[in-house]
Amino acid sequence: MKEVLLPVDGSERSVRSLEAVKRIYPPDQAALTILMVAPGVESAGKEAQILELLEQYALEMEGYEVKTVFLRGVAGPVIVDYAREKEMDAIVMTRSSRGPLMRLGSVSAHVVKHADFLNLFVLRESGSH
Repeated sequence: MKEVLLPVDGSERSVRSLEAVKRIYPPDQAALTILMVAPGVESAGKEAQILELLEQYALEMEGYEVKTVFLRGVAGPVIVDYAREKEMDAIVMTRSSRGPLMRLGSVSAHVVKHADFLNLFVLRESGSH
């Protein structure tokens, strides 16, 4: 069973990683961890809302073994550290584009640079070619 990490930020874009996992891994071959990372200042007082959102994501992954995790900190390093600590096999995430050059956002760039110990799927923006 593959241990797959799905970092999400609550945006419609990041939810695409849930759909991608369904295409990549059958439910009997992957255990999923849906991870949301938020800075302490921004997440203060929003814990219940964030946990509810994570639970909604978990419900979308019917048939999969799903765990949800909410952590505080700087997203890129927290994602990589969590993946390393929990010995994840893969990360499936979306990138954040910055204009017409379709560059990686700072979080996805950090993960690409530092998560060379596992399989990494970084999805392109919806509607891009």
